[in-house]
Amino acid sequence: MRVLTLVEAVSLLAAVVATATGILVLRRRQSSPLALPLAVMMFGASLWATARALLPVAAPSPPATVTLHFLVFPGAAAVAGATFWYFVVLSGRRLTRRGAALLLVHPTLLFVVLVADPWHEAFLHVAIEGTTVDVSAGPLYWVHTAYCYALIATGIVLALGAMVRAVPRHRRVYVVATLAATIPMVGNILTTLVATRSDDLHLTPVFFLVSAAIWWWVERFGQHSATVPVSTRQVLEVLEDAVVVLDPLGRVLDANPAARTLLAGPDGTGLDDGTTDAPWRAHLASAPADDPGTLTTASGTVLDVRVTPMTDAVGRAAGTVVVLRDVTELERLRAVLVDQATRDGLTGLHNRRALVQRLATAVEESTSTGRPLSVVLVDVDHFKAVNDEHGHAVGDRVLVEVAGALAAATGPGETAARLGGEELVLLLPGMTADEAAGRAQDLRARVGRIAVPTASAPVRPTLSAGVAALAPGWSADDLLRAADDAMYAAKAAGRDRVARASEPTPA
Repeated sequence: MRVLTLVEAVSLLAAVVATATGILVLRRRQSSPLALPLAVMMFGASLWATARALLPVAAPSPPATVTLHFLVFPGAAAVAGATFWYFVVLSGRRLTRRGAALLLVHPTLLFVVLVADPWHEAFLHVAIEGTTVDVSAGPLYWVHTAYCYALIATGIVLALGAMVRAVPRHRRVYVVATLAATIPMVGNILTTLVATRSDDLHLTPVFFLVSAAIWWWVERFGQHSATVPVSTRQVLEVLEDAVVVLDPLGRVLDANPAARTLLAGPDGTGLDDGTTDAPWRAHLASAPADDPGTLTTASGTVLDVRVTPMTDAVGRAAGTVVVLRDVTELERLRAVLVDQATRDGLTGLHNRRALVQRLATAVEESTSTGRPLSVVLVDVDHFKAVNDEHGHAVGDRVLVEVAGALAAATGPGETAARLGGEELVLLLPGMTADEAAGRAQDLRARVGRIAVPTASAPVRPTLSAGVAALAPGWSADDLLRAADDAMYAAKAAGRDRVARASEPTPA
């Protein structure tokens, strides 16, 4: 019995390892799109290596020898097609039905050609003399070989392109896959170009052992086929933030889907329409680098904008990365919170803090421009008696109704506020004392029409109002104090009336 040579033994070992790896990988076909093409690749390699290893053993039987020669090529076709399929998936693409159908064209034609080869010998020319079988390549063999090389090379190019776009921690996946796919191809090239000229030594199955061992190791310990590597493009695609890449001249080089949704027109165009006066472009032109700003689009969307310049290896401007985030709802909530922080919880008028800030600003503006400024300070008459007789709920209702009347009497640029307790203030920029007194009389008339129902008789509130106009050299406190003195003068004069302040010397 003939003893296997080292090359034949290694080829059989490669077939065993490839088969074991294929079975190991196939168990993950439900969880990974990489598993099935890798399993097909391993089973094809196993068939190829087994047929080559057994050729010397089958030498006494010409029919068995011819059959094994033919079995090499379906294995080769499976390896080439599955390698391409694997790299398509690995690069983040999907093998469509049309693509799968095109991949099946080669093995289908190969099967037909091999079955009919004894009649046309266009693939292999087989000469049998006794128990000696001499096989030489026909023209279709070289077409088959060139196609397989081209298919694997195309897959490797796809993988290398995806590796450049991949996140750094996933790039080693492409390196391992490319290495494992390249090793057997190198062995086949060496066999085709060198070894067959001497000892008819077929090295491809030997290289399959290295390749299959690599796949077995990564599948056993690295779980290589568990996930498809993530590319930076995939990351950009799923980001909710809009990302725009501009060249040094400000032209759009790339934009993710979120950017096109936020910045393009309703028809999806216009992100890079060539104009220089687009609102977002004008904002980016003036925005400082790495400093956030906001931009409101024509549709009312509020965007938070961050602009980061890029430079090349020698420090030259390479372009700009712009990140935009839709903060419309955040800005709305912020405005609501700011408004709530400056509003009185009961009446809805501005609170004392907001009044102090607005009064200080108004006094500063009036002092610098000479524009008149007046204040009306209002106190609800007999408010303590209302609380004592009818309860705080009715008292609160009275305050709310009076505050509503005050708010209704407030014009643009004016401020209605609750100073504290039952004291309310109307800040009137640009209004003289006479005009403010008229506004106070109008407010008193409005309040006189209020009737708050109770268990007994309705409560009809009245108010006492003090009017003061800013005098030269006065501060905000001086103005409020003068209005307060005038209000107490109105109460002392019998309530339900308006009194104007004199102009005392500021304290």
